[in-house]
Amino acid sequence: MFTVIVDDLVFADGATRMGVLGGGGPQTAFGFRTHPGDLSVGLAAGVGPDFPRECADWLDANGVDAEGLMFYTDAARVDGTDASGAVEREANDAHDDAHDARESSWEGGGAPASAFVARRDPEKRKDEDDSAPRRDETTFRPTPRAWQITERDGRRTQVWRTPANAGLYAMLRPPAETLPPRYRGARAFHIGVHPERPDAALLASLRALGDARISVEPFTRATRPVSRETLQTLCSAGHVFSPNELEAVSLVGEGSPVALCRRLAAAGAKVVCVRRGEKGAIVHDGETGETWRVPAFLEDQSSLADVTGCGNAFCGGFMAGLVSGESLERAACWGSAAASVMAEHVGVPTAPAGDAGTRGEVRRRFEALLRRTEKIVER
Repeated sequence: MFTVIVDDLVFADGATRMGVLGGGGPQTAFGFRTHPGDLSVGLAAGVGPDFPRECADWLDANGVDAEGLMFYTDAARVDGTDASGAVEREANDAHDDAHDARESSWEGGGAPASAFVARRDPEKRKDEDDSAPRRDETTFRPTPRAWQITERDGRRTQVWRTPANAGLYAMLRPPAETLPPRYRGARAFHIGVHPERPDAALLASLRALGDARISVEPFTRATRPVSRETLQTLCSAGHVFSPNELEAVSLVGEGSPVALCRRLAAAGAKVVCVRRGEKGAIVHDGETGETWRVPAFLEDQSSLADVTGCGNAFCGGFMAGLVSGESLERAACWGSAAASVMAEHVGVPTAPAGDAGTRGEVRRRFEALLRRTEKIVER
C-alpha cells in the first residue's frame, strides 16, 4: 500500500480529532488485514521525524509492516536556502492547474530514489544531546499533514497543513526503487492516483517487478475530460481499477453503474469495481463480461460515525480476497464488510484488524452480504 497523511479531522458539529492516520494507505491496509487469510501487508510512503508515535503504534498493533516508511530529504533544508517563495509559487501554480512539464511531478512520481532514506531506529537516539537540534529535524521534510473538514451533506475538503509543493506530493508515492527488497516481491500493490496525472512511470515500474496484481484507485474526480490515452493508462495500469461512482462519471460520462463498468473495461480494465457508498458496489469482469451487485452493510444507521477511508478499506478487503484466490463477488463482499467497520469509527478503528473479534465481525457481515449479492443478467 502507498501513501500516509496525518489527518486533523473537523466535523460539521465543531467536533475535532487530531493526529489520525490517513492518506488512504493505512485504511486500505486495515481492510486488507481484516481478511481471515491473515495476509501480511507493508506500507510505503515518505514521513518525517515528527511522525506521531501513536500512528506508529497503530501500524504495529494492526500488523502493518512499516519498513517502507522513509524519510524524504528536503534539499532546501539541507543547503540552508530559503525555499518559502518557491513553495508559494509552486502551490499557486498547482492551484492554477497549469499543464506544463513541471506539473507532471505533482501528485507523486517526480522524486529521485536518492531523496528517500531509511529512518533511524528511535532506540539509537537515547544517548543524543537533547539540547542540540537533531539532524533529522533539519534535514528531512515533516510528515504530510492536512485538515479534513467534513460538511453536513457529507462533502469533505482537504487543506494542507504542511507546505504543498512537489516535495510533499513525492512523499505520498515513492519510486519503486525505494521499496524494501521484501516489498518488491509482493503478490499485490494498491496505489491511489490522480486521474489526470496517473503516475504512469511508477505504475510501469510496479508492473516490471513481477506478476503481482496491481489495484489502482483514483483519489479524486477528474476536473476536466481526460484524453483517451490517459484513460487507457489509468484502466490498463493494473489488474483492478476501482473508482467511486462520481469518479467514474468524471472519466467516462453519465450512465448506469453497469454502463460505467463496461466503458471502463472497454478502456482496458481487467476488473472494474465501481463503489457507490451506501448503495454498495458493482463489480465487473472485463474478460468474461460478468457483473455482480454487492450491497453495503447497513445494519444500524445510528452506528455510522465517519465515512472517510471507507473506499480505501473496501479496496483492501477486495484485494485480499482476490489474492486469496476468491471469486470477484466474494472478494467484493469482503471489501464491503471491511468498509462497514471503517464507517463506524472516527478515523482508523481502534480495535486492530487482526484481532479475533474484528475478523469475526467482518466474517459475519461478509456472510450476510454474500447472501444478498446478485449477478446482473442483462436482457
